[in-house]
Amino acid sequence: MLILYLVIALVTVVFGAGIAIIFQDKQVEFRIIFGFTAGAVLGFVLTLMYRWLRTYLDEDSITSLFQIIMIGGGFLFIWLLEYLTHRIRKQINTNVDTHKQNIWGVNITLIGLSIHSIADGFNLSSAAGKGTLGIALALGVLLHRLPVATVITTALHRVYGVGYTAIWLAPFIIAPFIGAFMGKQLLDGVFEEFVDYLFAFAVGTLLHVVMDGMKGGCVASEEKMSRTTKIAFVIGLIITLCAFYFIPGLEHDHAH
Repeated sequence: MLILYLVIALVTVVFGAGIAIIFQDKQVEFRIIFGFTAGAVLGFVLTLMYRWLRTYLDEDSITSLFQIIMIGGGFLFIWLLEYLTHRIRKQINTNVDTHKQNIWGVNITLIGLSIHSIADGFNLSSAAGKGTLGIALALGVLLHRLPVATVITTALHRVYGVGYTAIWLAPFIIAPFIGAFMGKQLLDGVFEEFVDYLFAFAVGTLLHVVMDGMKGGCVASEEKMSRTTKIAFVIGLIITLCAFYFIPGLEHDHAH
């Protein structure tokens, strides 16, 4: 299952890059994908938090309580990564001309996304051993890579052209494989007893996608959240909550 996830992770980046190159002036439409992804991820996370909280209250399970805490830890990890990336990019932009600002801004962003992609790979390795809920987590990870690939390819293509864009995308493509290998070694080794907590941490890192969706993704706009993004967000949230409630196996699949 993990191999399949990684292949899909690779394909989504290639597909997203292809869309960016072919439809260069259509990036605003990807607000729909960011919004839908954000709503779907939020529905998934809220469902898990509700289950863990219910388990904690009903069974006084300290494991469930720590899982909820680990969600916050995963979210803060990605937030801190993006905060540092933004700070570094801003610092560089104050010391170089406009053209170099664009180049350095894209490069720093790509480095941050590549590190994020290592976390994606780790999340996929965690999802591979969690049954139905793992599939839901993997779907969220894979889904958000498509619009991210489109946006970063658009920025790279404007600076470098097709050939160099492909080269610069290589770390973003390879990173999940590195993260999955690291995750596999940890989950099958010294951290095997902490699988439930690491799964919760992975859910928290994915929750950061919600923030991107709320901002309309990475597409520049004066609006913080367009009407289209709001509609897509609500649709994604409703579909996910309905899926957990109505699809056999999801509603009763334990998260721990």
